[in-house]
Amino acid sequence: MEHTAALVASWPKAAADPTCEALGKDPRFHLLLSSRRRFVWGLTVLMLGVYFGYILTLAYRPDLLGARLVESQPMTVGIPIGFGMFAFTFGLVAIYVHRANAVYDAMIHDLRQGDGQ
Repeated sequence: MEHTAALVASWPKAAADPTCEALGKDPRFHLLLSSRRRFVWGLTVLMLGVYFGYILTLAYRPDLLGARLVESQPMTVGIPIGFGMFAFTFGLVAIYVHRANAVYDAMIHDLRQGDGQ
C-alpha cells in the first residue's frame, strides 16, 4: 500500500510536467495509441470469435466435435481442435509481440528522440 500512496502522491507532478503535456499534443503519440488500440481490438475479436465458436459448436452441435478421427481409436475431432485453439492463442501472442517489437518500439523510439516535430 505504501508504494501505491507514493505513486498517487507523484501523479499531480507528472500531470503538470511539460513533457507529458507536449506528448499529449503530439500527433505521432495519438497515431501510436490509435494503431495499437485497433490492432489489439482486432486480435481480441479474433480470439473471442474462435473461442466462442468452439464453445457454441460444443453446445449446439456436439456431434461435429464428437466424431472419431479414426473409427478404431477413441480420439475425437474435438481434441485436436481444442489443442489447436491453444496453438492459435500462442500464435496471436507471437504476432502481437512481433508487431510490438517491430512497429510500436520504433514509434516510441521516434517519440523519445523527438524526430519529426
